[in-house]
Amino acid sequence: MNREIVLGLLLSCFQVFSGWSFGAYNEDEYGSKIAEIKVTNAWTPALPPTAKVSAGYFSITNNGTEKLTIVNVTSPAYSDVEIHETIVDQEITRMSRLPEIDINSKEKILFAPGGKHLMFSDPQFEDNNLSGFIVTLTFSNGAQYHFSMDIKQRKNEPAWPINPHAEHFMNN
Repeated sequence: MNREIVLGLLLSCFQVFSGWSFGAYNEDEYGSKIAEIKVTNAWTPALPPTAKVSAGYFSITNNGTEKLTIVNVTSPAYSDVEIHETIVDQEITRMSRLPEIDINSKEKILFAPGGKHLMFSDPQFEDNNLSGFIVTLTFSNGAQYHFSMDIKQRKNEPAWPINPHAEHFMNN
């Protein structure tokens, strides 16, 4: 499982340094690109080792001329990855799974806390010192886009909140 994460990171490094494009694209009979994807600011919060779910955030832009549809998301770091959206209805907040998401030509979509996000379930790694992992988006046209999801620690804070009442139990 950790081997898959390392292999994914190596693949990403190889693609960057060899000049391969990370863009998802179709080619027509003339070989022209008709759709390009760009993902920026991809991150997920660092969580305690016992956490079984996490959320991922990023911006995605379709620089192409045609609409693209994300139909699947995977990562070797997690058993399951889904697209979710936070919805507030009559002051009740809930999450809803999105089976797919359309990105129109020249459109930028923000995956952010309180809105659309990736939901990662069942981590497949034991090393809590990871700085990131690979995520793969699959589009309805069969194209795939790989990017790195950074794991962000809060500055000057532990990876997860400490119980503010813990001191009460220490003195007993």
